[in-house]
Amino acid sequence: MTYLLLLIALQAPVWSAAPGAATVGDTVRLVRRLSAPPDVQARLQTLDASPLLEPLSPPRAAYAEGALTILYTVALFQPGEHAIPMPSAELLYPDGRVETVLGDTAWITVASVLPADDHVPPALPALAPVTRAARTPLPLIVMTCAVLLGTVAWGAARRRPGPVAPDDPAAVARPPAPVDRWMSAGEPRAVAAVTADAMRGLIAELVPQAGRHLDTEECLEVLRAAEVDWPLRDLSELLRALERARFSPAVPSDVVELVEQAERLAERLES
Repeated sequence: MTYLLLLIALQAPVWSAAPGAATVGDTVRLVRRLSAPPDVQARLQTLDASPLLEPLSPPRAAYAEGALTILYTVALFQPGEHAIPMPSAELLYPDGRVETVLGDTAWITVASVLPADDHVPPALPALAPVTRAARTPLPLIVMTCAVLLGTVAWGAARRRPGPVAPDDPAAVARPPAPVDRWMSAGEPRAVAAVTADAMRGLIAELVPQAGRHLDTEECLEVLRAAEVDWPLRDLSELLRALERARFSPAVPSDVVELVEQAERLAERLES
């Protein structure tokens, strides 16, 4: 009787698969239970992916009711009955002992998701050649003529004499900008841009080496090097404030104040 029970225990499956009737692509849980004390720890090895099997999560071990449960979650992609070699596990006991438990084999039956009579339909006969429309060079000729005409017109326009620049650009009087009208129209940034341009023009007229081609910081460095008798601190604060007002939303009253400061400072520079 004892021999019979031992034989039945040896023939019993070590691993159980859930669900029992799995199909291709289903999530399958492989479970094994081992008798172990409560404080035992399991060191598990991962399953390798293959065309047949794909691990979906790392292996896990949990202790409950006098048994250590080992869980592998996988998916299988080929129908049939498969023998999956399972990795061994190491059990670490509180007294320092290490026991290696062989992985054994997990048997899983996977059903196909395709119907039993599924088959590939026969190949259809080849279609007749597609009739191609006759080609004509007329669109290419028209496009080439249009490009040539555009090139000739562009060259003729470039040969026209442009406006003659005066000998002294600073001598040409610029019409005053409609500051009040722009402010009432809600364009304070345009007013700041015009005011900054006027101040840079005045600086370039009085100190030629501080021309408009320089940015604000470079212009201020040139003025410091030239040692001009100007209030450079007020001038630098004004130019930076105008530059900020040009590229960011500004309060109209602040821009009006900057315009007034620019007018007073311009009078001091010209005196």
